[in-house]
Amino acid sequence: MYKTLIFKRSLYFIIMVMLISFTVYALDGSTLNDVDIPSFDVISPYVDSNRYTHKKSDATAFNQQYFFDDALEIVTSSGIVYLDEASLAFQVVNSNGYIWSSTIDYNVAGLPNTFKERARSAIILESYNTEATNFAITEENLFTNNTEITTQIITNGFHSTITFGRSGITIGLYVTFGHNKITVEIPDDEIDESGAFKISSIKVYPYFGAVLENNIPGYVFLPDGIGALVDYKPTNPLVSTNYQKEIYDRNIGYNTESNMNNFLSGGTKIYAPVFGFVHGVNQNAVFAEIKEGAPYGMINLYFPARTRGYTTVFAEFVFRKTYRQPIDKVGNTISLLQQFGNEISIKIEYTLLENEDANYVGMAKAYRDSLSSELSGNRYDFEDIPLKLDTIGIERKDGLLFPQTIVMTTFNQFNDIVLDLHDKDIHHIIGNYQGFTRQGVTWSAPMYDKTSSRLGNMNDLESLSKSLTELYFVTEYMKASSRSSGYNQYFDLAKKINDQLYQYISSTDRKYLLQYDKLESLLFESYMELKEYPIDGLAIQSMGNLLYDDFSKQKYLPELIEMLKSSLDSLDAKIALYDVNQYLWGNISSFYEFPMYSSQYITFDDTVPFLSIVLSGSIHLYGPYANFYPYARDELLRLIDFGVYPSFIVTHESSIKLQETGLESIYSSRYQDIQHSISAYYHFVNNALKHVIGAKITHREILENGIVAITYDNDIQIIVNYRSINYNYADQMVTAKSYLIVDLNEG
Repeated sequence: MYKTLIFKRSLYFIIMVMLISFTVYALDGSTLNDVDIPSFDVISPYVDSNRYTHKKSDATAFNQQYFFDDALEIVTSSGIVYLDEASLAFQVVNSNGYIWSSTIDYNVAGLPNTFKERARSAIILESYNTEATNFAITEENLFTNNTEITTQIITNGFHSTITFGRSGITIGLYVTFGHNKITVEIPDDEIDESGAFKISSIKVYPYFGAVLENNIPGYVFLPDGIGALVDYKPTNPLVSTNYQKEIYDRNIGYNTESNMNNFLSGGTKIYAPVFGFVHGVNQNAVFAEIKEGAPYGMINLYFPARTRGYTTVFAEFVFRKTYRQPIDKVGNTISLLQQFGNEISIKIEYTLLENEDANYVGMAKAYRDSLSSELSGNRYDFEDIPLKLDTIGIERKDGLLFPQTIVMTTFNQFNDIVLDLHDKDIHHIIGNYQGFTRQGVTWSAPMYDKTSSRLGNMNDLESLSKSLTELYFVTEYMKASSRSSGYNQYFDLAKKINDQLYQYISSTDRKYLLQYDKLESLLFESYMELKEYPIDGLAIQSMGNLLYDDFSKQKYLPELIEMLKSSLDSLDAKIALYDVNQYLWGNISSFYEFPMYSSQYITFDDTVPFLSIVLSGSIHLYGPYANFYPYARDELLRLIDFGVYPSFIVTHESSIKLQETGLESIYSSRYQDIQHSISAYYHFVNNALKHVIGAKITHREILENGIVAITYDNDIQIIVNYRSINYNYADQMVTAKSYLIVDLNEG
């Protein structure tokens, strides 16, 4: 036994010596460096695609509608409203004399009556018959047999009570008309589904603004990613599916996926509950904002190939779903119906836009005005833009016998990096320190109490804080690592509707979603510990973009949203969130990993910076890490076009050390390898955006495809040339893949 113990200790010593002295070498014997990042000087060809915004036709939009026969005329403060009492469709006329209709032209030849009834109806209701075993969905509209409608004229609008003929479900509908506003409401307390049929979903005015083929010039605006446009076009039989996306990403509580990393949505998500449509660019437009019901809402876009030649965009609200319930350990399941419906009050506000505001920029400005009380206007008072600089302190991974601790960047090493960037004339740096505890980046969540002594002492951290403009500790409170502490895996974890845990499984650990109360308490406990350090705030991962129901505690999405808002409000610190949904925009000073693209589906025609126009001048926007730009010059021009600041992640040690960790996707971060790229990228963007710090975008015009003019409220205009050839603007040269600054006051 004694010999065995001596052998084990000797083996352990040999292994530890090997681990300590281990270095990665290339085939020629030299030490491997980080992967080079793309050259700033490479001028790649301009390839036109829906990654960009295109110049739109200025063709006139003529009325395609006639007033309803036998319409009920309602006198409102904004003018006369024409109501079709059978369908509750309405028509209004804007100051351009353009007729806005909530339905299609009934007189179009060749349309079957069943389609006309669907298109005319204010509401399309889908429901489940709970007395049937297969949970088949029943669809009804206002022309379904035996449907009863009672309508009362109210101040500036009407109120209708609808009882659907087949399901017996009753809903109350309010539609009111103000100055350039139309508000549609279905209050939760006016929904009665006490019979055998239970609501699946409600579609609200699904053919408001619908366009037949390309009879009207214009487009649909979708809040997909940063923003997207879809032009009205002829029927294309190759378009086999319509667009449908849940607001704030997929509802993740209804699946049997054992690893939630596999439960992904296609493309980029929807960050804001809005949509719109334009009939004649700079002539007539409608912008829709979902004021209530967004957590369970979806945006639908129907294409002509699927809807009798019409393009239409509208909101749908999901009250109830079916789900798969596991019944054994083999994986067999049965189909069940959600017993209690989601409590939803629906409210949509439509804003009528005209002339120079009748476009996606006007929609963004209208939304910015709507959110003005939430967007506090956090502005930097700098002469140069800030650089967001992230670093990694400690990361952990499994070793042969024990977990390994990898020290990537100490406090002093990060400070040296910051001071070196100061010498390169980069003076305003927003530092974000990841992996500041002994458990490192991946295994720390959700317990953050004190910094690791291996990174340095309090004096070192104070010196770093003084060198930085702002210092944030990066934390995660929603996803709890199986390698961490601070929570109980039996009592503190949220569950899906089928009683399964939400699990995110990687090669290094397993993460769970926490119950709301535990999440809240950990956030406060962590804040009380970390506020003793010289930091300006917290950069919190997942919190800005992850929503989940906790069916184990009967707590649901609206409650989580309210808890997050109130919790962040109560913290006396600056908050930065990643990939942030609209409901938390009012709680942050900085938006990290700001989306720079739409999903770029083949059916999309343009990517537009709707979100950045909305948030310009109010929230500091930072793009994804520039270390990983595929075409550096193009991506930097996009930052300038959208008013977004650059970001980098840097480490003292080579990113090769992050192999086999939760951060192995970071392949280029060592400062000595990328320092010149950081300087070149930053100054290229700064020389443009330093002129508009704190200003709001007021106009964005496509002069020619690939040439964009962005105007700010301080009368500075930036001309961006995405092309690979020079462009002449007002007798001034805008060189290839570059930009020009124009002071309109010097006109």
